[in-house]
Order: sequence, then structure tokens, then C-alpha cells
Amino acid sequence: MEYGDKHILVLGAGASGIGASWVLAQVGAHVVLNDYKPMTLPTAEEKRLVAAGGNIITGRQDESLLDGVDRIVISPGISLDIPIVKAAQVRGIDVVSEVELAYEVSKSPIVAVTGTNGKTTTTTLLTKVLEGSGKPVHVGGNIGDSLSEVAYSMPADGFLVAELSSYQLETIKHFRPIGAIMLNITPDHLARHKTMENYIAAKERIFENQLSTDYLVLNIDDPVVADMEHRSPSHILKISQKKAVENGAYYADGQCYIAKDGVAKFVIGNEDIHIPGSHNIENILTVIALSHALGVPAETIHRIISEFHGVEHRLERVKTIDGITFYNDSKATNVDSVVKALESFDQQVILLAGGHDKMTPLEDFMELVKEKTKAVIFMGEAADRFETAAKEAGVKPIYRALSMKEAVEQGYKLAETGDIVLLSPACSSFDWYSCFEERGDDFKRCVHMLQEGGHH
Repeated sequence: MEYGDKHILVLGAGASGIGASWVLAQVGAHVVLNDYKPMTLPTAEEKRLVAAGGNIITGRQDESLLDGVDRIVISPGISLDIPIVKAAQVRGIDVVSEVELAYEVSKSPIVAVTGTNGKTTTTTLLTKVLEGSGKPVHVGGNIGDSLSEVAYSMPADGFLVAELSSYQLETIKHFRPIGAIMLNITPDHLARHKTMENYIAAKERIFENQLSTDYLVLNIDDPVVADMEHRSPSHILKISQKKAVENGAYYADGQCYIAKDGVAKFVIGNEDIHIPGSHNIENILTVIALSHALGVPAETIHRIISEFHGVEHRLERVKTIDGITFYNDSKATNVDSVVKALESFDQQVILLAGGHDKMTPLEDFMELVKEKTKAVIFMGEAADRFETAAKEAGVKPIYRALSMKEAVEQGYKLAETGDIVLLSPACSSFDWYSCFEERGDDFKRCVHMLQEGGHH
């Protein structure tokens, strides 16, 4: 879309909404940034936006905002079911995600990562490996800065790396990444998407506009993802930990290989990989497959992966006190992420879980919890439902905590030398915290407050 003189309404005054509004003002649009909540933007952001010619309206969201509007740009967390969006659709007003705007203003090609779990680790590692190509690389989307703002500043010869959720993909139109990664699909965000079919369809939009010259990396160990091959127009690169592949990357006998037309080349082995768990091998393989296809040499890929020690809030080792090691996995906002975390440890685990409940099924999850944990401590809104499901599965002992501080102190008291205390909530943070980062930081602060020797 040509934005000059167009009237654009941006819904949601978080980081992506503010970034999108500023970009739209730069390209000549008349912009209104709106949020139904009464709120004050950070002073610097407000000044910048007003200086660019943007209007800010918060604390109301009535239909009059739609008068004369040519397009709505929607922030990721906003549902398409809210009244103003439904009214816009009735009026025939175009509704797109901020990702679409980013695509329209970016001079550089975009590579995009989606899937239920592992997105942040994969996106972070992919960014670092592509930087090894010597080209300018920036990251945005679900992590980092507003995607449209990063896109606006990109030079033509670089790569923009985007971490994308189903929410962001739901409302694209022409968005086309030259390389895309589909990691895995497990039940998530069902409160928003209603069915698994809808959720998968939203994820698949990442490749709907790709050309046969663009790359799509599929994790064929995941049956839902493997099935996407038949619907994709792209050049497929497969990854697997179970078998060799013709084109893509695979893992065998503790080593990762790149494959092209059936010819395999060693890239990196277990001894040089510093992020634990088979789910991280999946993440690494996808990065190897895509970055190599985009021209990064195997030697460079090996060097950068060997220097990578993980992402904050994702199985992050915080501290060992009296032989008890505390891990912050606050980014694990769904059940499957926690499964992957539990499977990463051979030691006894005391699990801290709960928060704002996503209402995903818990039966299989609690069976693994029973097998892998020494005790569980539930907190937040989800605690009742989690406790009921845990009891049905025969998990014990079960404890409750009314604050993060109480949960950490309880975990410490229950643990013995050699045990793991793991915050891996399987829930979003929105009951106690504004985001998973704030929750993870609080956990770390509570761990650092514990005193050596104050154990029993």
C-alpha cells in the first residue's frame, strides 16, 4: 500500500504499535495510535511520535475512530474479535498486522521463524550466524524492537530476522520472507484460535506468498510440520534428528550435518554445543539449514554455534546454592515448552509452575511431571486447575505458593544437593506480571536473595 496521505488507525499502544505509528508518520500517513486502556506513553516515545505528526487517543475505543480510515494496523496481542475490528471489517476497512507494514517498508529481504516452541532461541542464533555473512542483520518481531521500525531502517543488502507468532501471521496479506523456519506445532493459544486447525492455518501463512526460489525449513520429525510440504510453494529444506535428509540438515551420532542433493558435510558435534536438550538440536539444525542455503559457510556456522550459550529466560542457569541449581525458564509459557525443559535434565527436579492459564490439556503433561519431578509448587490463577490435574495423575507432593519469593524459598527447602529447582510455568505471566521477562527477573532476584547455608 502507498501510505502517503492515507488515514491509518494503529490499535495497541505497546512497543509494536508505537513503532508502527512512527514509521507510518515517516512515510506520509495520517496516523492515530489508539488503546482502549487509559495510559500514558513513555515521555520520549510520546514526544517522538507527536513530533512526527502522530495523534494519540487512549482510554476509549468507539466506532467514530473508524471514520475516514483507510487501513487498520493491529498489534500482535489484539484479538480480531474485539468490537472495533469487527466494525471495521463490516465497513470493508483493511485490517493488517504490523508484520505486513514491516514487509512493505523493508528494503532488505526478510527471514522469519515460527513454531510453537523454540522461536526465540532459533531467532537469536540465526541472527548471530547470519551476521557471520558480513552483511547487516537486525532482529525484530516477538523479540527485540518493533519489526516495522527495524524494517524501515534496514539497508537493501542486509537481512531482517523476524520472530513471528500465529497472532502476527493471522492478518498478513503480501508478506513474503525469502527464508522461513517452521519448528514444531503443539496446542497453544487455543483460547484465541478456538481449534488446532485454525492455529495451524495461521502458522502456515508464513509461506503462503513464498516463491519456488524462497526457502522453507521444515522439521520433519514433527508430523504436523512434515505434512506442510504438500502445501508449500517454496524450496523445501528438511531437518531431522531421526534420519538423514537429501536437502537440509540432520543429526546422527552426536553430530550435525548439512546436506545438499544427498551429499552430507559435518558442521558441529555435541562437544561444541552449549545449550542442553534435543529441542535445542532441532533449533540448531534449522539454523544450519537456512543460513547455509543463504550463503554462510559451514566453518562460520560451526564457530558461531560453538560460541552460543543460550537466551535469557530460556533454561537459563541462575545460580547453584548448597549444590542446588536454579534454572529460569520463564519463557516456557506452554505445556510443551515445559516438557522439553524437564526432558533436558537427568537430575531430580522441583518444578515451579502456574500463572495465567492457557487452558491447554494437562493429562499427558502431568504424567511426565509425575515421572520427572521430586515435588511441584503451583502458583497464580492456574494453580487450582493444575493441582486437580496433578492429583489425578498421581503427582506428589504438591505445594502452593502465593508469591514468587515464597515459591523459591519453598523449592530451596525441599531440594537436596544435586537437585534442580526449575521455574518453567507452562502459563503466560499476565496474572502477576506484565511479561515473561519480568517474571524471570523476579525469580532470579528471589534466588539471589537466598543465603548459602540457610537451607535446612
